[in-house]
Amino acid sequence: MPQYYVEGLYANKQVVKKKLKTGAYPPKFIEPFAKPIWANSPKEAIQIATAELAGGEWTEEPRVSLVTEEQRMRSMGAPEFPGLTTRPVKRQLKDQSKPR
Repeated sequence: MPQYYVEGLYANKQVVKKKLKTGAYPPKFIEPFAKPIWANSPKEAIQIATAELAGGEWTEEPRVSLVTEEQRMRSMGAPEFPGLTTRPVKRQLKDQSKPR
């Protein structure tokens, strides 16, 4: 069973009620959804993700892929924001409790 990454924008249950009154989603309440889901097909992954919205609804159709957006952009060589790269891990001495 492959792991699919479902990414999209959704409005939660309370915002859906506001949409019924006003006719549009308030933009500040639209939330991102990005989650890995184990499923047999992309269609099933969307169904599982929709069930996890718990009464919310998609503001646009979600994207389903086998790699995350981050992995896709890194493989293309897209530039990263300054200061957001990972720092190399420094090795620490095994026994730091001994005084010098």
